[in-house]
Amino acid sequence: MSEILTALFLGILQGLTEFLPVSSSGHLVLAQALLPNLSQPGVVFEVTLHLGTLVAVCLYFRKDLWAMAVSLVAPQEEKTTEDRRLLWLVILGTLPTVMIGLLFRKQFESMFTDLRGAGIWFVITGLLLFLTDRVATKGRQLSEMTIRDALVIGIAQGLSIIPALSRSGSTIATGILLALDRTLLVRYSFLLSIPAVLGAFILEVVAHRDELLQGFDPLTYGIGTIAAGIVGYWSISVLLNMTRSRRLSVFAYYCIVIGIVAFLIASR
Repeated sequence: MSEILTALFLGILQGLTEFLPVSSSGHLVLAQALLPNLSQPGVVFEVTLHLGTLVAVCLYFRKDLWAMAVSLVAPQEEKTTEDRRLLWLVILGTLPTVMIGLLFRKQFESMFTDLRGAGIWFVITGLLLFLTDRVATKGRQLSEMTIRDALVIGIAQGLSIIPALSRSGSTIATGILLALDRTLLVRYSFLLSIPAVLGAFILEVVAHRDELLQGFDPLTYGIGTIAAGIVGYWSISVLLNMTRSRRLSVFAYYCIVIGIVAFLIASR
C-alpha cells in the first residue's frame, strides 16, 4: 500500500471514527494489530488528521462558536445570555478533561498496545449506546443544564482517552442519563470536543517539535487531513440525526461485535 493510499485510508478512518460513537483510538489499535505493516506516513501524521476533524467540527458549529464569542461583548439579551451560558458550560466541562489528560496521560497511552483491553472497552461503549436508546429522558434544555452536568460530562470525555471508549458515545450517554435533551447533547458534546482536540494537537506539536519537518510530505499529509475533514463533517450530521431518532443501537451492535472480535484476536 503506497503512502498516499495509506494516508487516504487513515484519513477516512479518522473522519468516520472520530465523531461517530465507535472510537477512533480503538480502531487505530485494531488496525495496527490486523495490519502489522501499516505505518503512518510521518511522526505527526495522526496529529494532522486530528487537525482535519477539528476544522470539520468548527465549520459545522461555526454559528454556535460565533454566537458564543459575540455574547462576551454583546448587550445583555435573552439570546446572548443563552450563548454566554453555553460558553461557560463548555469551559467548565473542559476542566475535568484537562485534569484527567494531564494526570493520567502516560497510563492511558500505555493502553494503546493492549488489544484485549480495547476489545473490552469496545463492548462497554456498545452497552452504553444500547442503553441510551432505551432511556426515557425529560429532555432538559440549555437553561436547565447545571454546573454539575457540565463537570460530569467533562469527566466522561476525559475518561474517553482510554482506547475504544468512544468520546462522543460516552459524553452523549452520560448526558442522556442526566436527562438532558438529545439535540442539545450532540451540540454540547461536539463543542466540548473543540478545546480537547485543540489541546491534544498543541501538546503533540510541542512534544514532536524537533521532528515536525522530518519526512514531511505535503501531498501525503494534505490528502489524509482533507479526507478526515470531509468525512468528519458528514459524520457529525449522521450522529446528530441518529441521536435524535434514537438509533444509536446501530453503533452499539457494531461496537459489541468488533469488541468481541478484537478480544478473540488478542486471545489467540
